Amino acid sequence: MHLPPPPAQIQLLVGADVWTAQGPQKGLGLLLGKGKILAVGPVENLYKNNPKAHKVELPGGVLLPGFIEGHAHVNGLGAMAGEVDLVGLDSLPATLTRTREWSGAHAQGWLLGRGWDQNRWTVKTFPRALDLDAFKATQPAFLERVDGHAAWVNTAALTLAGIGPQTPDPAGGKILRDEQGRPTGILLDSAVDLVARHIPKPTDAELESRIKTGLATLRANGFTSVADMGIDARELAAYRRLAAAKALPIRVFAYLSHNHALMLRELKAPRNRRLSFLQVQGVKFYLDGALGSRGARLLAPYADDPSTTGLWVTEPAKVALDATITLKAGYQPALHAIGDGANRAALDLLATAMKKGRGTLAPRIEHAQILTAEDAARFGALGVVASVQPIQCASDHSWTPARLGPARVEEAFPWRRLLDGGALLAFGSDAPVEDPNPFPGLASAETRQDGAGDPPGGFLPSQRLSRLEAVRAYTAGNAKALGHTKDLGTLQKGAVADLLWVQAPLGEISPEALRKVKPGRLWVNGVEVALGH
Repeated sequence: MHLPPPPAQIQLLVGADVWTAQGPQKGLGLLLGKGKILAVGPVENLYKNNPKAHKVELPGGVLLPGFIEGHAHVNGLGAMAGEVDLVGLDSLPATLTRTREWSGAHAQGWLLGRGWDQNRWTVKTFPRALDLDAFKATQPAFLERVDGHAAWVNTAALTLAGIGPQTPDPAGGKILRDEQGRPTGILLDSAVDLVARHIPKPTDAELESRIKTGLATLRANGFTSVADMGIDARELAAYRRLAAAKALPIRVFAYLSHNHALMLRELKAPRNRRLSFLQVQGVKFYLDGALGSRGARLLAPYADDPSTTGLWVTEPAKVALDATITLKAGYQPALHAIGDGANRAALDLLATAMKKGRGTLAPRIEHAQILTAEDAARFGALGVVASVQPIQCASDHSWTPARLGPARVEEAFPWRRLLDGGALLAFGSDAPVEDPNPFPGLASAETRQDGAGDPPGGFLPSQRLSRLEAVRAYTAGNAKALGHTKDLGTLQKGAVADLLWVQAPLGEISPEALRKVKPGRLWVNGVEVALGH
């Protein structure tokens, strides 16, 4: 997967519409050299001025900037290849059947998996350790919920971790219990770590392989850059080894996990502002959990469980301290906030932190999923990036009203409200929480519907975006959020030649057809690369 240097010969790409700030334009070509765009202009002019350029004829379609994945977890995406995939299953029996089959073919060691979602099941209750014990009694099992904020474990895993009726809930987490106080096998947020810390760690070689697999998956979906949200010291070391070997297939903007010692060590050096294949960009902080597991922090109790307002995964005061340090060091704080309570806390602490010192990078709030109208307006006023994942509206719309109730449901996924308030939107998928494929995400932003066309008319349709706005959020919007306005995420002179070509007339097709678009050809740093894994 080593990326060769850009071709020595100048290349002229013609035949496709070129995606500009105004949308696709006909009659334009791109001149590439030394990994950059040398010129964009009318094809006949480029022909005339560069007669020796190697012509690359594209059979119609559209040439775009390479997509930028604004929020993903690369190691997690790569690790899924070695785990049972539970995404999209519609019942507990179907989930257990797939898990049992996978377990039978992988009898040794831990049973690991990801992707179950009780909200998709016919009976929408959390599963139990006993369900797994029926076929996995002696070896530990650890199955992450689709959002990564809950784990379903068996009794062997609970025993190994020493979790029993007297085990207290850790700060920022919760052990779900039955009426007798016994752990049910569901762990929320930081309680997940009670078991996760016992899972054998991958070797350095395995870790590098996972990262390369995750990056290759993103590249196959048309991405030329990724913001990797929350890497630890070992992942950072693996990235640096891969970068030194020129083995990174796309550009990586790395956000450190919120580890105070790791932060202080890495943020001592000035942030590299020059575009490269690996840059430490900032620090990822967790304020709350996820709405699906009722860990998102709300301003008022959940409509379908009035006993809780969700969790603080990390106390806001602790986030405030380290976010301020991050800003002062010239790096970018990225704050996970899903509930309206967490988003308000995030905006409050960022407003204070920015008064104490800020660099050239605007702070980010990741997800920004549930927002009061007042707080949605604060993003633009404060200059805080709204890093959102439109595909999650398609996945979560059916049960979000139950969590929030009719009085608050209007707060969900307020993309139009954010954009009209002057906020910068940066799109991602949160892979492996969702499929990284950007085209269903673009369609979701435009329709606020899932792939089946539900709900009719769209979920809160007043919050829809145009196709031009959605593509911008996956390209120039992400680039601007990363501090790059001229050299990334755009097709203009001086930008890196990170390009995606698709056969479809992207500006004209229906949202249904948009969901089915596949990448056709891809260039990274001026080098055409294979799209397959």
